[in-house]
Amino acid sequence: MVAPLVVAGRALLWRRVRRLLIAVLPLAVVAALAVALLLALVGGSGSQEVPSAGGGCPGVAVEGVSASGGPKGLTAEQAANAKTIVAVGRELHVPSYGWVVAVATAMQESNLRNIPYGDRDSVGLFQQRTAWGSAADRLAPAKSARMFYTGGGQGQPGLVDIAGFERMSVTDAAQAVQRSAFPNAYAKWQRLATQVVASPTVLSAACYANAAFLSDGSAGGKAVAAALTQVGVPYAWGGGGPDGPTNGFGAGAGVLGFDCSSLMQYAWHRAGVDLPRVASAQATVVQRLPLDPKVWRAGDLVFLHAAGDPPDYFHHVAMYDGQGGIVHAPRPGLTVEVVHDFMTVDYYKREVAFVGRVGGSGSSARGVANGG
Repeated sequence: MVAPLVVAGRALLWRRVRRLLIAVLPLAVVAALAVALLLALVGGSGSQEVPSAGGGCPGVAVEGVSASGGPKGLTAEQAANAKTIVAVGRELHVPSYGWVVAVATAMQESNLRNIPYGDRDSVGLFQQRTAWGSAADRLAPAKSARMFYTGGGQGQPGLVDIAGFERMSVTDAAQAVQRSAFPNAYAKWQRLATQVVASPTVLSAACYANAAFLSDGSAGGKAVAAALTQVGVPYAWGGGGPDGPTNGFGAGAGVLGFDCSSLMQYAWHRAGVDLPRVASAQATVVQRLPLDPKVWRAGDLVFLHAAGDPPDYFHHVAMYDGQGGIVHAPRPGLTVEVVHDFMTVDYYKREVAFVGRVGGSGSSARGVANGG
């Protein structure tokens, strides 16, 4: 027989536990709903491990890149050299931030000119010394760029050998390769190098040289061109909007940039069309297309859905570039980038839910024809 005191004690304990549950459970439910709402407000960006492109444009010749159509303010020679640096970086699968580091380095070392002289035995775009390679190689823009990325002939580390260079400042990453007597000299070139690399004419060095969207005047082409100007801008969870990159919040606190859906919103705003803020909302205002690249056009939006996602929820959105690739903001720690031939990547083949054309009834045009 259980003692009456024990029974009374258990009853008292149960009443206290019940009161606690009544008080706490609603708060827990509200907190869970708040977290779900926060995820929805930023379009689910970062909820999945979206793979980084790292460039990649196989089979593209990087020698003899055309100098025409360079960024404003650059000479034909400087534009050609910037294009070559980017083309080599893409061919080597260097993340797009590495292109910015390389261009900034060449700006400091040679003013983006392939000069046959320098301090002691230094020559070329990157002012590489004899130990790095032959004079002929150091004076060949494509070969000297390749050495900057992959290292010199006597074991000098290249940019891709520097662990975590994507998280370094431009000046620290450049100095890790160059080992200059003036280690802080590269910092002043970061902004200009970012602008040069982001120019569609520089990005065209490997894959966009003959892209129709650069000159066809379509809204979709304008949207792609606008998205390309943000290549190299950091991913910021919750950051970005129609007017450009902003500070993120939560997991993106303190980072100035875009998440996946805000980059789409920004690019299409520049093309004259206002989109909702988050990926799942953007999916409701586009015309759904067959999963056939033959019918896709520059500016179409690519929506990703994982097996465990709720119905009508899209954890990532990217922009089709008109040539088999996408422009997107992949995930925290990376930057806006281009993924070429994205439908050859298993991840995208598995998770692309549909491709949509902007111009549905839910989007708002501001004096520019909708659609790609």
